[in-house]
Amino acid sequence: MEVISHPRYNGKIITKPMKLCFVSTRGNVRAAMAKSIFTKLSRIALLNIEVYSAGVQTEREVPQPVLDVLSEKGYPTQDLEPLDCSLVPYEKLDILITLSSEARDQCPYHINHKRREHWVLEEVKDLTDLRALRDLRDSIEKSIKDFLKISSA
Repeated sequence: MEVISHPRYNGKIITKPMKLCFVSTRGNVRAAMAKSIFTKLSRIALLNIEVYSAGVQTEREVPQPVLDVLSEKGYPTQDLEPLDCSLVPYEKLDILITLSSEARDQCPYHINHKRREHWVLEEVKDLTDLRALRDLRDSIEKSIKDFLKISSA
């Protein structure tokens, strides 16, 4: 996080948010879930992080079953439309987390990235399988809590 002190702000310290992006194959399931969950948990942890989601073969619409599964645990479902990878501001990202092998292999490295991780999350083939979507949601939630060092209690 970059700290800025400027006379115009009367000596107050202003912090610019860190920028984090989750990238998966299509961006509309794994990356969208990760963005939603991370957004809520980072706010609870009082972190100032701007979160993006993207896909290497982007599908713009998040399926309704995904939104329903996120809503079950109170995760936000607005503004989840993933970006195309070509629109991600890679040079401004602090953290890049890939969620599929396609994303890992196709996302460019940039010197500004302070951290880059790859999380192995299996794609849900049948989006009507709510149990599989819930398992994916819970797996992403656990990974994010581990990442943020938040206890699961």
